Amino acid sequence: MPNRPPRATRSRAALICALGVTLLGLATAGCEDDTAASGSGQRQSATRADLATDGDGGKTLRLGEPTSITYKSGSDHIRGALRVTAMSVRKGTHAELKKAGTEPSDVRTTQPYYVTMTFENIGENSLHYPFLNTPTGLEDTNGVDDQPLITGDTEVAACPGKDPDDFAVGAKVSLCKVFLVPNGIRPSVVTYSTGDDTERPVSWKVKH
Repeated sequence: MPNRPPRATRSRAALICALGVTLLGLATAGCEDDTAASGSGQRQSATRADLATDGDGGKTLRLGEPTSITYKSGSDHIRGALRVTAMSVRKGTHAELKKAGTEPSDVRTTQPYYVTMTFENIGENSLHYPFLNTPTGLEDTNGVDDQPLITGDTEVAACPGKDPDDFAVGAKVSLCKVFLVPNGIRPSVVTYSTGDDTERPVSWKVKH
């Protein structure tokens, strides 16, 4: 008959094999847990990155301080991302308004203010015929949203604000918008209301 190892030897060998399988299973589970944790961390990072856009909604920034917002306008409705900055608010002149063909009543009862904004396309899509400057607003010290100047095709030469036809990825542009503030009232904050939370626009405090 062939030689057979003693029963105790076979039992020890079986125990070692069982322990090996168990340890291998634990190691595999550990790897799976690490992978899941890593995936979870990546998802959390992506979430935080998403929150970075529109994260300043409801806040008041300093003039010259940029913010990132979700872009949701334009003729082709492409979703993108912009870095937007309110650079300055300066008082205009009635003579400049008259040259642009402004209504005489507007010249008599209001003071023009020029709001200069800068825009940078930080998204992944080129934007065609965007309305970059449209969401720009100006609120006065009475808490009233002041009316932008509408002049048809004639711009105020001192405040050019024509949007580009195409806004490529990485492109930057500076645009100006005219607001008519009632005589005796001063502007208080610049607002920009596009993004995922339009009820909480970003604001910039106007210096006096």
